[in-house]
This record gives sequence, structure tokens and C-alpha cells, in this order.
Amino acid sequence: MGAAPARKPGRPKDPDRERRRREEILTAAAAIFAKHGYAETDVQVIADALSVGKGTIYRYFPTKRELFLAAVDRGLKDLDDSITGILTSRDIDPIELVRRAVRAYLKFFHDRPEMAELFIQERAAFRDRHTPLYFSPGYDKQSRDEPFVRALITAGRLRDAKPEHLLMVTGDLLYGTVMSNHLSGRPSSPNAQADAILDLLFHGILSDRERKRQKGTPS
Repeated sequence: MGAAPARKPGRPKDPDRERRRREEILTAAAAIFAKHGYAETDVQVIADALSVGKGTIYRYFPTKRELFLAAVDRGLKDLDDSITGILTSRDIDPIELVRRAVRAYLKFFHDRPEMAELFIQERAAFRDRHTPLYFSPGYDKQSRDEPFVRALITAGRLRDAKPEHLLMVTGDLLYGTVMSNHLSGRPSSPNAQADAILDLLFHGILSDRERKRQKGTPS
């Protein structure tokens, strides 16, 4: 009896196709988790939205938890990449970089409101795993930006204050704005909000005379 014919190899994996499929799954998952909540979402609903079998989803993400957290992490990376790319730009005035970074931060959540909801859900469902957003309190890469702020202080362009304090307060303000926009459902213009926040950050709310009075200096 002759040897059985050799089995033909399956179609080799296409890395680009695999990457695109993974991104499609994460995009659909982010929208559906944001709409229905982590606990109430069945992976089958995500599969149906993509017109694929449930097994296809599990081939990329073995559990619902892994799928949800991957969607959160992708959003966090997209935000980080956007802000980092701005703050590391060359040949642009550093104060202008700050302005662009604040606008980009608010625009990110304006364009992708589902991410604000996912970050809230992550905090509720996985409290031990919560990762702060760029500029928000506790952001684990904040020390990376301290030299940028310190250089502006040294150059006399920012007041003499602790860089970590300036970053933390700015983060509180931006993070609070994003969460207030999301929870209240109020319409927002990211550029208008950024300009309003930057006006207060750069100029404060006290007049020059009142600042002198608060410091005990005669007007």
C-alpha cells in the first residue's frame, strides 16, 4: 500500500490581516462595552456585530476580561502616543507644545467618548488594576515629563514650583473636565475648553493687584 499523500499545509498567517482583525474586534468591543457595561455584555453580541463566530473572538482574546482590558489598554496607548508625540516635538515653542497637548487630550475624549466610559468601568470592575490616564493623578509615566516642565521653570517661563505639583494639578483639572463632560452629557468643544483651561493655567484668576495683596506686597 502506498504512503498516504502529504497533507497540504494551511494558508500561512497574514500578520497584517491578523492585526486588522484584532483592531476590528477591539473597536467593536469598546463601543459595545461602553453602551451595555462590562457585566451585561455577552461576547456573542460583539461577534454578531462583526458577523463572525464567537470562536473567532476567543481566538484573539481567550476571555471577556482579557478582551475588555485590551480595549482599555489600546485606548490608553492611543492617548499616550498622541500626547507624547506632541511633547517630544522639535523646533516648536514649548508653551505651544503644552497648548497642543491639552487640546489633544480633550479632543481624544471628544472624538472617542466610549473611552471615558471604559475607564470608569475599569475602575469599578477591576479596582486593583486601574491605570491612571495621561496627565491624571498617579500617572505612572509622569516623571518622564518632569524634565520638560523643569526646563521651562529654569528658563523663567513657568513660576518656580515643583514640577510634579504642576503636573498633578494640571492633571486634576483635565481629568475632572473629561469626567464632568462624560457624566453630565453636556456638549463640549475641545478647543474652546482647552483655551479656557489654558487661560486660567497661564494667567490665573487674580488680578496683578490682588496677587500682590495676597503676598503682602503694597499695591
